[in-house]
Amino acid sequence: MTQLSGVEPAVNTAVVKRSTVLAAAAFLVGGCTYLAAEAISARGWTDRPYSYARNNISDLGIPDLSPLHTVMNAGFVVDGALFALAGLGLSVLFEGRARRLVAGTSLVHGVGSIVVGLAHASVNGASASHAVGAGMAIVGGNLVLLTAARYGGRVGAPRWYTTASAAAGVAGLAGFALFLADTGILGGGAFERISVYTIIGWEIVTGAALLARARLSKVR
Repeated sequence: MTQLSGVEPAVNTAVVKRSTVLAAAAFLVGGCTYLAAEAISARGWTDRPYSYARNNISDLGIPDLSPLHTVMNAGFVVDGALFALAGLGLSVLFEGRARRLVAGTSLVHGVGSIVVGLAHASVNGASASHAVGAGMAIVGGNLVLLTAARYGGRVGAPRWYTTASAAAGVAGLAGFALFLADTGILGGGAFERISVYTIIGWEIVTGAALLARARLSKVR
């Protein structure tokens, strides 16, 4: 996604390339930070073994349940902030509606994730702000994937990338719908993780792919 033929002439090419590299690094660090925070928090669960299938992700951020709740909540905030910055950085590659969608959906996801970390859930359930933040993070994040699928080809993204982005975005939104429907087919945590891991996986793959392409292009 570092091909710059679709970038407005007024935008300095070197600046755009550096912005792309920084955005890629932010995606990679943010996604890995989230997964590490989740794994560390889950290992610190003492009441009973934490279940990735049964337990909601937000359970790891509840002070009364999770001894390492600060780790998980910090993971939400760090990943959300880095994702938003990365999305804004990459938006300069696009023009018009595509630019607005990339920037807008990235901000929605990032702000939502930050809200989730700051307004953690409780043993009595999620607060209104936490629920809204979670919805923003999940829906906004998967819309980023669908936006990348729709417009990525315009900036040189390969077919496998746009196809995978589309499939992941659809799967993520479907997983969120099933999570909200509480079908009982799988544990609530499983469907929630489908809707979230599509975003985290895309974030890491996108960051790694952009850094690899930048290295091949000898971007400094």
